[in-house]
Amino acid sequence: MKSSKKLIKMIVTVCAVFTVATIIQLSGPFSWFENKSYDMRMSVTADCFEPSEDITLVLLDQESLNWASETLGWSYPWPRESYAKIIDFFNRANAASIAFDMLYTEPSMYGPEDDKALGEACKNFGRVIETVYYGSQEGEINDDGETEYPEPLYPVDDIKNNAAILGNVTSSLDKDGTARRNRFYSTSPLMEPGLAIASLIVGEDLPDLKQIPLASDGGMYIRFQKSLDNYIPYNAEQVIRTELAIEEAEANGTEIDLTGDEYLELEQFEGSHVFFGLYAPGLFDICTTPISTNYPGVGVHVCQLDTILNESYLTESPLWLTILIIILASLIGFFLGGLTKQANAKSVLLEVFLFLVVIAAYIGITIGVFIPGMILPFFTPLLALVSSFIASMLETYLSEGKQRRFLKTAFKQYLSPTVIENLIEHPDLLNLGGERREITAFFSDIQGFTSISESMTPEGMTQFLNLYLSEMSDIIMNHGGTIDKYEGDAIIAFWNAPTFEEDHAKLGIEAAMECQKKLVEMQDELMKITGKPVKQRIGLNTGIATVGNFGSRNRFDYTMMGDTVNLASRLEGINKQYGSYTMCSKATMDSALEHGCTFDFRNVGKVAVVGRKEPVLIYNPLSAEEKSVLDGFNDTFLKAYELFEKGNFVEAKKMFESIADRDPVSSKYVDKCAMLIKNPPENWQGFIQATEK
Repeated sequence: MKSSKKLIKMIVTVCAVFTVATIIQLSGPFSWFENKSYDMRMSVTADCFEPSEDITLVLLDQESLNWASETLGWSYPWPRESYAKIIDFFNRANAASIAFDMLYTEPSMYGPEDDKALGEACKNFGRVIETVYYGSQEGEINDDGETEYPEPLYPVDDIKNNAAILGNVTSSLDKDGTARRNRFYSTSPLMEPGLAIASLIVGEDLPDLKQIPLASDGGMYIRFQKSLDNYIPYNAEQVIRTELAIEEAEANGTEIDLTGDEYLELEQFEGSHVFFGLYAPGLFDICTTPISTNYPGVGVHVCQLDTILNESYLTESPLWLTILIIILASLIGFFLGGLTKQANAKSVLLEVFLFLVVIAAYIGITIGVFIPGMILPFFTPLLALVSSFIASMLETYLSEGKQRRFLKTAFKQYLSPTVIENLIEHPDLLNLGGERREITAFFSDIQGFTSISESMTPEGMTQFLNLYLSEMSDIIMNHGGTIDKYEGDAIIAFWNAPTFEEDHAKLGIEAAMECQKKLVEMQDELMKITGKPVKQRIGLNTGIATVGNFGSRNRFDYTMMGDTVNLASRLEGINKQYGSYTMCSKATMDSALEHGCTFDFRNVGKVAVVGRKEPVLIYNPLSAEEKSVLDGFNDTFLKAYELFEKGNFVEAKKMFESIADRDPVSSKYVDKCAMLIKNPPENWQGFIQATEK
């Protein structure tokens, strides 16, 4: 019965979500979101495509303006003869075409001969595209029901009549003003080609346009380069300088060497489609593209041609695939929302995590298939996924969460939230007992706390402990640790129980280092209460321990027990004997490094702690600053320690003394050497047996 109800709820929810999402997809009220997701995909994948080597971009930039003003006496606007020089150069180079993204709608201010010079250059080359401009790509319906198109702006006759073809420079814009597609031809009755198509026409390189996929509005999706700099643009100065040098050499009957940096070689432009545009401040037109809100207008046409030459086309997903994706998204969302059938925080977090993974996976898929050219729907599948996920979670929470909320309320005053969540998910843990598990144990204690506490009032003590313990505990728990207990100022914690954390040693080290860093940051605040500096010692050890509920049938704690725990406690105290504040065992260091810990470690030596005969290797984790300081004397320390280990205490003491003022650990070794010199050991084994906890 319960399964049948669940199935019915799933069918009803999925159908409702699918219907709404499909209507939204077909009607497009949220096209803004879809467009922005498209822009994201375009920007992310732009670097996956190399620009075509058959495209040349020439820009009239500020450097060219400065050069022309100083050298040729040209102010802007330049005489149109200057553009004739550019055409002549590419005529010499046998370029496939040259398209000017410029308007010459008024006669030249330099006189009619100037227009004729440009027209003559166009005629001589025979493959020059000049521009026609419409205020809009779309026509408007008049009162008689007829479509009226904006009046086109043509070049003056000398230029218009001598151009090989007129190219339309008016881009197709979406409602948000962004150019994502461009038509092959204008929508006016004259059907002028865009600059990209015009370039292919005059270059006799036009492919079968029917084979190129188009959007539903008839435009072609454009692959935009991250920057027009990817085309290694040339500037007008370089072209004109080279052409003038060639003309001078021809007039004088001399040869010219074009291999210098100031000239361009003709051969490199043979068969190339050339675009000329303005790129000086205040001159060039800009438009909004998926890449940038300040993309040069000529870039739309350049990138359209690039897309065609590289055949890097983009295609909208077919309707059947879009519907299938929405259905799958609705089903997956509902499944994830009721995956654990639990209403507790851990289950919700797991569901949310998996939900986010699915979202990230779908986003990754939309980006991945965008590279070969498929535009998958973005917004509506995610809307369906989110909607069905939330609906499923609410159903689970309302129908199955009451009992769990009761348990949480009943136990919250007695057990930690982590343990409560674990008990709710696994009620069998209410029984006494434990399990053996590898953990990282953490012990911390404030240095000289007895002395500090004697100078404080009970109110001050309470304020101090609440502040200190709260900050340190937050750090431990933020790193996934479990607080075992507090013993006065001491904090006892561990990792990898009750939840599993493979990198528990790394988390423990990171928590310890952050605790020390935080304590330094809190000094001023704490000293206002204590009147004295506050420092803490921390010990960590990794190994097998028993964790679980220990106590009586009526009262128990979730805690840890075993030799691993005892050693961590001893290492906290051993800090005092070595002048350090954070110490860990080799087992902790090895496990932390294995799982990606980025801290450096210092080998302090080895010691047999109280209760053990066998020594353990002990290490100090180091911050970047501490590592930098250590690098200044570590070689001396290691040589001194080698002498110490061999029993040469006199020489070791001398070397330790040479760096003792910079290194608290070496200072402690000086004391150890002095003690061993005074009381030579009978059977020296290379380490000290600790006598204090």
